[in-house]
Amino acid sequence: MKKLFLLLLVISTLGLNVNCSKDEFLDQPLRGRQQLDDFFSSPENAVLFVNGIYNKINGESWFQANFPRQINEMATDDNWSGNTLQPRPDITGIAAYNVFAGSTYFNLFWENHYIGITRSNISLERIPNVDIDEGLKNRLLAEASFLRAFFYFDLVRSFGGVPIVTTYNELLQPEIRDKTRASVDEVYEVIEADLIRAINTLPLRSEYASSDLGRATKGAAQALLAKVYLTTERWAEAQAMASNVVQSGEYSLEAEFEDIYSVDNPHGVESIFEIEYINDPQFTDIGGQFSTTNGSRGDQGWGWCTPTSDLENAFLNEGDEIRLRSTIIKHGEPVYGDPDVPEFDGVPSENKSGRTNRKYYIPVAQRPTPYQRGQHPLSYIHIRYADVLLMHAEAAYFNNDEDTAKASLKLIRDRVELDTDMSLSGTALRDAIWKERRLELALEQHRLFDLRRQKINGVSRLATIMGPNGTFVKYNTEESTDPFETTNLGEAQDKGILFDVDVHLLWPIPPEEIQLSQGNITQNPGY
Repeated sequence: MKKLFLLLLVISTLGLNVNCSKDEFLDQPLRGRQQLDDFFSSPENAVLFVNGIYNKINGESWFQANFPRQINEMATDDNWSGNTLQPRPDITGIAAYNVFAGSTYFNLFWENHYIGITRSNISLERIPNVDIDEGLKNRLLAEASFLRAFFYFDLVRSFGGVPIVTTYNELLQPEIRDKTRASVDEVYEVIEADLIRAINTLPLRSEYASSDLGRATKGAAQALLAKVYLTTERWAEAQAMASNVVQSGEYSLEAEFEDIYSVDNPHGVESIFEIEYINDPQFTDIGGQFSTTNGSRGDQGWGWCTPTSDLENAFLNEGDEIRLRSTIIKHGEPVYGDPDVPEFDGVPSENKSGRTNRKYYIPVAQRPTPYQRGQHPLSYIHIRYADVLLMHAEAAYFNNDEDTAKASLKLIRDRVELDTDMSLSGTALRDAIWKERRLELALEQHRLFDLRRQKINGVSRLATIMGPNGTFVKYNTEESTDPFETTNLGEAQDKGILFDVDVHLLWPIPPEEIQLSQGNITQNPGY
């Protein structure tokens, strides 16, 4: 799907304004009706414009969406901020719940997603008038609906209720001061409606040509809607929607766990929604970012978002060597699957944990030249089949269907040669499913949203892990003897002690957006 990565160059050549300015955060106007009319005058341009929506999934540069998602990971028990050589209060503060509301990363994430929403709105309004094959037209409209839902789901989980914009009029652009926050329920209504439209129209993965792999599919829309239902605790709908994906026969688990994030396996059998990257030194930022931003400072990386010993212990306590070796690289140890690195340099003096994410690591022999940010050919998978099976298990459990829950759980554990206790029931089964999500999906940017939504006696699990009495805080301050974490105090050992359940289940609304709305967009409590 290389054409997606060249869209920005195409639009720039045509003179369309694809950059955001501070006073255009919701509507992102292109300059003039004639310009839009000219652009949407051909089927080819309609396809190109929809391709441009995909660019905002991971942002058009490393800092717009990908890095804020990594900061989310840093705010969990799975990761430290990591980089202790270059203290950044706007990063480590978020990770430690000493949150700087004005962090540029909140603002960039918000702006990036509203640009994506605006591109979706333009597509949904303009493409019906393009002289184009009806099948292609309907598919493009369904892709735009899926992508708009994707952006709103990211926003509502991050900030709560946000302004809803579903139209675009270049002549009658509403003033920012007229925008207000919709309720959480209203945002989810938009998301659900968009995904249902997408499901009814999008092709199956098997119906796409190989050159179009990576586009939204019926299975991707069903999987995302299953996650929406799981998040909103609509258990029966979540189970049914996840079952649709399972029963489609379009996806399966990779035979070997290590192959999921192999640079040689883009769009593998387990991938449901994936952004593929390419390497081309002629252009910047068309390749991946994570191998650099996550990478060790001893291995041409920046050293951010580094795995904790607490996460490593979770694997060890489960006897889960197969997933551990493909998830965490540790200082002084060989890199699994890379014979060129018998002793990894995790630089513990500059890295809080001396550990690195193996899933975003590219073996030395497979690295492109130049090996640098924006040139990595390693894809990023937003949704994969194992995630759907675990959603299915969790929804089935809460839907009082424990046998089904255990069957889906067993499929995940069988792959990594772990036994499943089929006698599990009640909260023990629930906890086993939640533990499996942590181990299976570790470091893939799901943990924060999982902990926020999962509840025990009505209280978010995040409150049991963070805060003065949180298990993660107590482990690090009272129990840990990890030689890297306890000696490198460039990042405080009590990370998370400031967590407040009445504040930190949402991030702050970017203050710039509140100011631009003249106060009509209100701040979340506690910020």
